[in-house]
Amino acid sequence: MSDETIKSAAELAAERAAKATDAAEGTAEKTLEELVEAAEQVVGPEEEDVVSSAKLAEELEAQKDKYVRLAAEFDNFRKRTAREFTEQQVVAQGKAFAGLFPVVDNFERAFQDAPEDGDWVPADPVAFAKGMRLIRDQLRKVLADAGIEEIPAVGTPFDPNFHDALTQMPHAEVPADHVAVVHARGWKKGDRVLRHAQVIVSTGPQLAGD
Repeated sequence: MSDETIKSAAELAAERAAKATDAAEGTAEKTLEELVEAAEQVVGPEEEDVVSSAKLAEELEAQKDKYVRLAAEFDNFRKRTAREFTEQQVVAQGKAFAGLFPVVDNFERAFQDAPEDGDWVPADPVAFAKGMRLIRDQLRKVLADAGIEEIPAVGTPFDPNFHDALTQMPHAEVPADHVAVVHARGWKKGDRVLRHAQVIVSTGPQLAGD
């Protein structure tokens, strides 16, 4: 084989190698460009300036401080509200109890001549009874001023929402299932029952032979 033939073969091989290298580089460049383009599509141009971890930590700390302040403010509000509610209760109870003081004074005056122990008969029983009725009416007024009302009972239909039945009994005038006798008065404030009336319920007139 001549030198020219060998040279031509070598040049041909070199040319082929160069073409292969160019093709490989072109492929590599194309692949790199495709990867960059794909990454840009995933990340998006608006997210290129990502918040640094330090800035994110700073924002988290700010939110934590805000939460702690809100929690402290709410706790102070809760305590203040509870304190104000307690104070309002004390004031309201004080006003209600203040009306009882004159009643206690009148009781003391009524019994000022009575001995501490033993039986006692007032010098004027009629006047004493009258005085007791006046004190009773005074006490009822205190309750009425506080919005407390007596629950109607005698002659009304028995209602378990307002009455506690102690027993039953025949009654010539009160129809069956109506209140015949009140053993203890019931009281309410508005729609709220403070104490049910303890009553005896009529079974109606007693039949002959019963």
